[in-house]
Amino acid sequence: MKKKGIIATVIVLIVVTAGVYLLSRPKPLGSMRNSYSEQTTTVSDIAFLGDANQKIRFSFRSDIVSGDLDIILSDSAGNEVYMLDQADALEKLLTLDSSDTYTLTAKCTNFVGKYEVSVYKAD
Repeated sequence: MKKKGIIATVIVLIVVTAGVYLLSRPKPLGSMRNSYSEQTTTVSDIAFLGDANQKIRFSFRSDIVSGDLDIILSDSAGNEVYMLDQADALEKLLTLDSSDTYTLTAKCTNFVGKYEVSVYKAD
């Protein structure tokens, strides 16, 4: 009988832990993932709404064989807000200055390789 109580307690703890994680995990705003085996020049983008003083987190992974890859965050007027550094892997926090519709653009020039970038609410 004591063994059943321990098992029930463990199950309850697992369910509570999973629930807390699901409620507190970062909220995704958008993501892009592309892979090119031949030289490609293209542009991909995603847009999301951001609030003034909102913290966002970029999660970026790439395997660049050749060419250039620029990941740029712009505001609705087309002004560059931030350019992600070239890296195999990068996690970056950024605080938005104003409420706006932001666009994250991936510009590939003669690019061979793959990349993945996601944007999350960090608040």
